[in-house]
Amino acid sequence: MNKILFSDFDGTLFFKEGFHQEDIEAIKTFQSKGNKFALCTGRPLGGVNALMKGKIIPDYYVLCTGGLVLDKDYQVIYAQEIPFELVKEVCQKYENETIIGPHCLDEKYLYFKYVPNDAPSYIKQFDSIDEFKDRKIYSFSLIESTRAKEITDEINKDYPSLHAFQNVNAIDVVKRGCSKGNGILEITKLISDETAGIGDSYNDLEMFKVVNQSFTFKTSPKDIQQQTRYTVSSVKVAIDILNKE
Repeated sequence: MNKILFSDFDGTLFFKEGFHQEDIEAIKTFQSKGNKFALCTGRPLGGVNALMKGKIIPDYYVLCTGGLVLDKDYQVIYAQEIPFELVKEVCQKYENETIIGPHCLDEKYLYFKYVPNDAPSYIKQFDSIDEFKDRKIYSFSLIESTRAKEITDEINKDYPSLHAFQNVNAIDVVKRGCSKGNGILEITKLISDETAGIGDSYNDLEMFKVVNQSFTFKTSPKDIQQQTRYTVSSVKVAIDILNKE
């Protein structure tokens, strides 16, 4: 049976130094054998496209922590919008202690309220959240937080129609019912491949629950390692294991 590997992006496939070439080559070889590769990330499309250009062509995208699911041609498989006024309310509540960023279906750009001068060109700064009033928002992020866990818990307590996921020092917020796991399930309605998932943080736990084989890293928190089948050193090593099964 062919397999599909769902991979987290930051800290799993993409690092401060960029991609690891051995991972890229392993993914290409994996796909060439009839298997599939899918991104499963809190980022929107504009947050991964520029970085992956010329390196990887995913077969599917689970974006915005499951709020938006696309095929390889960017056609929408599943989408859950968050009402703008709700996005605005939460962002304004925390804008003095985090950097806010709403996520839409944009192929080129990633948007945040504050962007440093040395940021990549695909990251754009906006002045007011009202600039997104007429756009479809599938998730939003609150980043660079020293209270990531506390804010995550507060949002989940105070906003019953939203679901916040902690991702190290950031919070990804989607409509209640969305998660990486549920995004994967939307894809498995269309295919019969055996599923595997790899990730490094707490927002990957829902992914691990729905895949046949789960992978995390030796550097991941111990409580995450305890909820996966394999602990590995890289995406390449995970693919090597899948190829042997």
